[in-house]
Amino acid sequence: MEIEMQETLRFDCVVFDPVNRTFEILDGTKGTYAFEEIERFAILNENARYRGKQQPFTALLPAAGLPAGIFSYPYMYVGLKVVLKDNTILGIYVSKEKTMLNTDQYVEDRRIAARIGQIFQTIVSQI
Repeated sequence: MEIEMQETLRFDCVVFDPVNRTFEILDGTKGTYAFEEIERFAILNENARYRGKQQPFTALLPAAGLPAGIFSYPYMYVGLKVVLKDNTILGIYVSKEKTMLNTDQYVEDRRIAARIGQIFQTIVSQI
């Protein structure tokens, strides 16, 4: 699916500005960054107990089910990890609240993250 980058695209967690070729992270590693700095990105799940206690998206949980009891704390935040060309790691939190695998909230958060991922893919392919 091709994403048109002719006008500003706004999400609760990130804003893409094609005129200035920047994106602003509103929830996560707050700040404004240039499209040209993007090296790669990934949609990930972060263990909820680590949000705000360390660099975003370093304590990861899988996106597929595992046997019951594997995790004593199964709550997570869905988001994106963006790596810049200078190896700076940025985190974008899509989830507003902690969630669990395969709940309605989780599915919706992953859908939004996938849409944001399509935009990042369009940007990366044009750099």
